[in-house]
Amino acid sequence: MLTDKLTEHPTNQPTLLRNAICPYCGVALNAGNTTKEHVVGRRFVPKGKLENQWNLIVRACGPCNNRKADLENDISAITLHPEYSDMPPGHDAGTIADAQRKAKNAISRRTKKPVKDSQENIKFSMPFGGSATIGFNFTSPPQIDQDRACELARSQLAAFFFWLTYQKEEERGRFWREGCYLLMMTRRADWGNSIMVDFADAVIEWEPRLILHTADGFYRACIRRHPTADCWSWALEWNGTTRLTGFFGDKGVAQAIVDSLRKLPMDHHDLGNGDYIRSRIDVPLDPESDNLFQA
Repeated sequence: MLTDKLTEHPTNQPTLLRNAICPYCGVALNAGNTTKEHVVGRRFVPKGKLENQWNLIVRACGPCNNRKADLENDISAITLHPEYSDMPPGHDAGTIADAQRKAKNAISRRTKKPVKDSQENIKFSMPFGGSATIGFNFTSPPQIDQDRACELARSQLAAFFFWLTYQKEEERGRFWREGCYLLMMTRRADWGNSIMVDFADAVIEWEPRLILHTADGFYRACIRRHPTADCWSWALEWNGTTRLTGFFGDKGVAQAIVDSLRKLPMDHHDLGNGDYIRSRIDVPLDPESDNLFQA
């Protein structure tokens, strides 16, 4: 695991901060509102995967800690769900059993049902042979609510950025300027799409400030700084199934990079009478070409 100036940190023990303000909201901490916070939640990854592994432990206010734990609950269950994507490496029998338990007990905030019962159906029909129609019914695995995913990503990134800029004498770190912007959230089967590939290539030469692989590979993170602007790229990988990418800082710089990325190609099929269907097939990523979390 590497941070500023590519300093290597021990992989078998956490980093602890004795910060005086909450890294999520900036409120001053005191004996009445301080809680111990694991930035990579111990129950966010499969059971036991953070034992003797690196983690960032900070002090946070109770409301922020509780809110982040609520976000982690269903997002962890969904990203570990066995139907969410092709089984990634490391999904052993214990991990699968943990995933099944979480899918049973966690409630999807999107469907209000247990994650195991939160598959979503998409139905549509098209003309077939004159006046007849043919119907299609697609079933997807449980889906993550994007607003919740963005909030959890922002929380994790805020804590990492706070640590990267932490001043021990002041017992506090920085908060980035402007906003945090999600470029794309995608499942493992589509990690090779043009936007994800172009994003990785566009920022690969930026200064790496955090390259993180922990929890036996079930959690990965990357933060890079633009060579001249106050703009940072970021990427997260949750439980080997879900990747999120984006920027924080100068929105204009980030937007210029986004505008340079190839658009996702869509197949267009006319159905007659002005109706049509557009679709795109998932694009898997060749592991040999995967440079998103490369130092």
